Order: sequence, then structure tokens, then C-alpha cells
Amino acid sequence: MEIPPAAAHGRGQSLPRASWIALGLLLAAYTFSWVDRYIFAILIEPIRVDLGLADWQIGLLTGFGFTLAYSIAGFPLARWADRGSRGGIISLAMGCWSLITVLCGFATNFVGLALARSGVAVCEAGCSPAAHSLISDLFPRHRRALAFAIYGLGIPFGIWLGLALGGLISQAHGWRVAFIALGAPGLMMAVIFRVALREPPRGRFDAVDHDQHYPWRQAVALLWERRAFVAIALGLSLLSFNGSGLQLWAPSYMLRAGGTDIAAIGLFTGTANGIAGTMGTLLAGFTADRFAARDPRWYPWIAIGSVLVIAPAELLFLFTTGWQSYMWYAVTMFALAIYTAPLFSAGQMLLPPRLRAFGAATMLFLLNMIGQGAGPAAIGLLSDWLPVANPHDALRGAMACSMISLVPAVACLTYAARRLRTDIAA
Repeated sequence: MEIPPAAAHGRGQSLPRASWIALGLLLAAYTFSWVDRYIFAILIEPIRVDLGLADWQIGLLTGFGFTLAYSIAGFPLARWADRGSRGGIISLAMGCWSLITVLCGFATNFVGLALARSGVAVCEAGCSPAAHSLISDLFPRHRRALAFAIYGLGIPFGIWLGLALGGLISQAHGWRVAFIALGAPGLMMAVIFRVALREPPRGRFDAVDHDQHYPWRQAVALLWERRAFVAIALGLSLLSFNGSGLQLWAPSYMLRAGGTDIAAIGLFTGTANGIAGTMGTLLAGFTADRFAARDPRWYPWIAIGSVLVIAPAELLFLFTTGWQSYMWYAVTMFALAIYTAPLFSAGQMLLPPRLRAFGAATMLFLLNMIGQGAGPAAIGLLSDWLPVANPHDALRGAMACSMISLVPAVACLTYAARRLRTDIAA
């Protein structure tokens, strides 16, 4: 079904079915990317034992080793998406990252696994910038927060499948088979995506000239001038420093705390991420669309509100035991899912159509370098360096220290709330 040049400008008008079909395809692609990313979290312990790795090496594989490659590749792929076929880019990227995930199962040492994971990262960098640009052309401004929330469900869905299926397959057949089994389906999905997705006209909900192109220098200058955009990107990244580190290291922490069943830990953490994460993501989307339509400052305010839940819930997860610890883990996953959709929606709202993929790549660059890169790596390093004999206590202390990033995150988002209406008017 073709997507019409302009539709649903009014708040009471319905969107064409093709917009929702396209969003469903984007959600599927994003889910596959997070399956291939987070399968590693549940496989940390068997990989570490099998290949003889230290925590700092695991931190690099889950942190900077992955995100540096992702971030470097993100900008040229985003510039391509601002000019070329966004659906074609996503389809090609999905096929490549799925194939390389399969190859991870054949790694025999740290270097080989690091190269394979870097390859996955480079290919996954082609997904979100193009997808964010597509969503902004599929949905008008007053529907985008919910659309970004639905797209963002790929995170809890992908983590759920990656942890649950990865743990079950690893326990039954080993970690190598887990990589192969969860990477292969993405190859078929890449073909389906390429055939089924129809590109919407670029900038169809915007009054500005959507055919205007921006040279590199002008693009960077425009993003820098939008100080609310810069503050939102930094705030999101600092929130992720803590959140990504917790999500990646939590299964290993639970195993070190006395858990012996990797399948059960994977099933619990995956299900908690899937259910609680879905609830938090959708709540954020509906709330943002309802309140930010009247005042866009609700976008950063909702993210700040999530921190009020994250901080105590995370501490209770780390410093309680038994079922209470597991309950607070689920609450933390719910709160961590709240801030992403509103902040990405605000970032897209501040940019012209031909800069939205580049803007998304900029946000993802900071998110990955500061958040998903530095966060897990810092926890791994601190876990090795803390003068604590018990590996469980060392990891718990390192995870608790990562919460310091929540303070500057709130400061950045408070500044963004003050600047947002001025920059939107610009």
C-alpha cells in the first residue's frame, strides 16, 4: 500500500493503514537489532569461562568495543539516509548484522569475538537514524511520541527474546549455538522488510522546504545552535550510562549472587524487561502525546520524572535479596523504559526533515559513547579494581557507583526544558 503525500494533519483525522504497517516493520527490525545486541548479556558468564576473559574485556565487548564501531559508522549512514532510500538502508543493515551475529558463534578468542561484535555494531548503526527519519514522515508531530514509543518497544522485546532464548539455548546447546540460532532469522526478516516497506514522501508533515540539503559544516552548526537538542542528547546519554550498564551486567550479577540456572536467570530478566519495559514505554508515549501537545516541555519533564523512580528502585534491587531484589529489578526496568521515546521525539521535533537522520545519529553517537559504551565498560573496570574479595560485592559496588550519572542527566534535562520552546520557535 502506497503512503499518500500528505495525510492526518488534523488532530481528529486518522492515519492511513500503511503508516501503521510501516511502523510495525520498523519495530520488527529494531527488535532483531536488540536481540543480536543483548544475547551477549546472558552469555557473559559461559563466554568468560570458555575463552578465559576478565571483566574489563567483557566490559569492552559490551561497551566501547561495540559502541565505538556503532558510533563511527552512524554518521555516514545517517547522511546516506537523509539523501537515499531509508528502507533499503535498513534492510541491507539488518541482513549484514544478522549474518555477523551468526559468525560470533565461531569466535575462538577475544580478538575474534571483538571483531565480530564490532561488525554487528557497524551494521546496526544503519537502523535507527533511518527509522527515526521515516517515523517523522509517517506520523504528524502530535502522534510521534506514541510512534517512537511503539518503535522503542523493540528494546524490551529484543532484550526479552535475547535474554530468554539465549539462556535457554545456551544451557541446552552452548553459547555458540545461541548466537547462530538467534542471528539466522534476521536474514529472512531483512528480505521481508525490503519487499514490504513503502517509503513515505519526505517532510510531508512539515511546512519547511523538505528538499533543502545541508553540507556537513552547516548541519553541525545548526544542531549546535539548537541548545535544547544538545542538552536533550546529553541528558539521554547520561541516563543511559547508568541504565545500559545495569541492564547488561544484571544477569551476571544475579548469577554471582547465587544463581546457578542460566536459563532461569535469562527467562526472568528477559521477561521483566519485556513486560515492564513495554508498560513503561507505552505509558511514556501516551503521556507525552497527551501533555506535550499543549506544552513541549513535558518531553524532558517526563524523563526527569522517571529518575525519581529509577534511583530508589535500583538501590533496592542491589541491596535487597531474594524475591524483593527481583521485584525491584522489574520496577527499575519499567522506569528505565520511560525516558527514551519522549526525548527522541523532542529531538526530532527540533530539526528540519533533511537533518533528522543526522540528528538521530548524533543523539545515538552520544548515547552509545557515553551511555552504552562507557557505562558497561566503567562497571567492568570498577568491578575489577574495587578492593573487594567477593566478585558479587565488587560488581554490586560498581553498579551502584554508576548511578552518579543521574545527577548531571537531570541538570541537562532541566536546562533543555527551559530552552525548548525558544528553539522550537526558531
